[in-house]
Amino acid sequence: LRRQRQMSIRDRHEFSHADTAEDMANLQLGLAEALRRAGHSLAPARDRRLLNLACGRADETGVLARQFGAGANSLEIVGADIRAPEIAEAQARWGCDEDGKFTAQFQVHDGTRFLRELDPTRMFDIAFLRHQNYWNDPVLWGRMFAETLKQMDEDGLLVITSYFDKEHKLACRALHELGAKRLSNYPNPRTRPTGDAPGKSTDRWIAVFAKGIS
Repeated sequence: LRRQRQMSIRDRHEFSHADTAEDMANLQLGLAEALRRAGHSLAPARDRRLLNLACGRADETGVLARQFGAGANSLEIVGADIRAPEIAEAQARWGCDEDGKFTAQFQVHDGTRFLRELDPTRMFDIAFLRHQNYWNDPVLWGRMFAETLKQMDEDGLLVITSYFDKEHKLACRALHELGAKRLSNYPNPRTRPTGDAPGKSTDRWIAVFAKGIS
């Protein structure tokens, strides 16, 4: 059953960039290893919700569905980003699978405002922030981290990936100060240099956090 569900989750269009398929394959392997090192298993056979914040084109939706949809009755992915063209692309690419056990919805929205407007009675099991941009605006991202943690189930997981070493350290420190517990911090060996800045590469680091302090 799990195998059939994974095979039914497919993108409806080609990726916009030639390197994206390789990046997604690398992310799939890196994310699986980071979660393995975290040693934390999500409860099986339940309806899961995943928040993908600042998701852009949400190219990683298939990766997230395969990783977190396994063992679940259903998986709902909710994505948000302030950039309308990217969200339009995400909406065009992803939708429900054939048996309706996987759904994805994407909205154009400011991150902190979006988080505050979410239904407080419907928590997320997983929150994912790919290539978080903490050092671009530490105050804003600090608020986004704090609001994300508020929207998570008590036994949920928060996963971040980063382009840069220093920015990753700053983001991890900020989450620690907010009470999150880092379960794993994986230096991804399958990372592609982007070429537009020194020391920048795709999903260079992958860190997994639990919501509370043990």
